[in-house]
Amino acid sequence: MKSPLHCCAVIACGLLSASCDRLGEREAITESREISTHAAKPNIDIPSATRFFDDAKEEQQQQRPDFRSLLTWTIPDGWSENSTPDPMGMRLLDLRFGPNQEGECYISLMPGSAGGLEANVNRWRSQMGQPAYTADELSKLPKKPFFNREATFVAFDGDFKGFGADTAKTGYRMLGLIHSTEQATIFVKLTGPKTLVEQNTAAFDTFCQSIKPNLPKE
Repeated sequence: MKSPLHCCAVIACGLLSASCDRLGEREAITESREISTHAAKPNIDIPSATRFFDDAKEEQQQQRPDFRSLLTWTIPDGWSENSTPDPMGMRLLDLRFGPNQEGECYISLMPGSAGGLEANVNRWRSQMGQPAYTADELSKLPKKPFFNREATFVAFDGDFKGFGADTAKTGYRMLGLIHSTEQATIFVKLTGPKTLVEQNTAAFDTFCQSIKPNLPKE
């Protein structure tokens, strides 16, 4: 699976830079040449890890650039970043809010369509103990401007049971934005006690509008 960092770079290019359209093209090899008698002969005695650069993986991970160089955003007043890293590594940004930090809001990226709008929306509804939407209900979901395009907006009430949770949290509300391109899908998801979420709905909208690709200037 491609890393969140890779997805972030691709979706930024795909949305705002036509020059990135050629990234997926492949060019067939139609020519070949013989190795010169003066060329250095390949070393067949080196370990396979060295040959395929597996012994450099640790160093590459240490030098991996920060995804923050690819996105910019403004964190709302009263919100803060979660001090505990996401164990699944799926959240590019993980925020908390509320008197006891019970409200959560995060950004995540997945390659391609990430299963499609229907699967993702109904997965979220399942987390809230709600039945799946029909195709007609999905088609009527509202849109909101996001990433210079439009994203599907959802809002559900119910008993929230997140991934890996043993019990559901009653009286919760979920807000979410889903936007897909051919390259990647970006999600912004907020959950928390219903009253707390209602108090932070405007902050959620403002936060979503602040998320932008941070493309390098030429």
